[in-house]
Amino acid sequence: MKHPLPLLALVLTTAALVPRAAAISDAEAATGRTLVKQYADTIVSVEVVATLKITVADHAQPPRETKIEENGTVIMASGLTVTTLSAIDPKGQMEAMVAARGGGPKVDIGETEYKDVKLRLANNTEIPAVIVLKDPDLNLVFLAPLPDATTPLKPFPFVSLDKASTGEILSTFFLVQRAGKSFQRVPIVRPTSIVGIVEKPRKLYLMSELSPGIPVFDAAGAVLGISTPYLENGRPIRDIVLTASDVAELATQAAAIKPEDKQPAPDSDTPPPAATTPDEAPAKPAAAPAAKP
Repeated sequence: MKHPLPLLALVLTTAALVPRAAAISDAEAATGRTLVKQYADTIVSVEVVATLKITVADHAQPPRETKIEENGTVIMASGLTVTTLSAIDPKGQMEAMVAARGGGPKVDIGETEYKDVKLRLANNTEIPAVIVLKDPDLNLVFLAPLPDATTPLKPFPFVSLDKASTGEILSTFFLVQRAGKSFQRVPIVRPTSIVGIVEKPRKLYLMSELSPGIPVFDAAGAVLGISTPYLENGRPIRDIVLTASDVAELATQAAAIKPEDKQPAPDSDTPPPAATTPDEAPAKPAAAPAAKP
């Protein structure tokens, strides 16, 4: 008979590696349920088909086309939506891989081209959209619905960045997101807490639980900020929360750009430069923490 202890040790070791959900109070559970009802419809699916053209040693490679779906947060009644740039733009990750290679043939990576850009709403409605602004420094991208002269868009439910919150270490907050397509994109709410605060060169919140492209709220429904992966040498090292004021500053710039000006030309298979290379926000100092999270 084989000794059961090795199997038992394996089970106990595996169990120790699985994160356990922290118990929450009845009051926190009630708050979470209220917030997810209030804000679930502000979380949309950002869907794009991204194409990357790569040349290796002057030899063009077959274009790499990827269908991507990511959570996004509607931040204006017009439908202006923010999400994570690195999540929908494979160029940065590819550049990081090439840089880490440390040698070999020359690799040229073109700008990411997009088609079939759309926002999928909570009721499963698909809204054609365009990318209007990228900010590589903050790893954010803004999308706007395309106007429709025959069927004007109704105001979107949105997260007001003007109604902002601040937090202290171990303050409790709540994140709202949506599950993936396999789980019918149902809304999800989870408690999270601030475990660290980076003050300079800009404020960043480090949270106990986080997912990219979504808002984080306090118990009263005020938004702490929007989450996005923090990049180091092009690679994500940890999801962080950017303050509502930092996101609002960029949102103002994005809202001033007419989405129809970014619309691909009608009878063309190749989008024009305005559609494939959206405006980028002015460069700013990198928001690197004083120490790695």
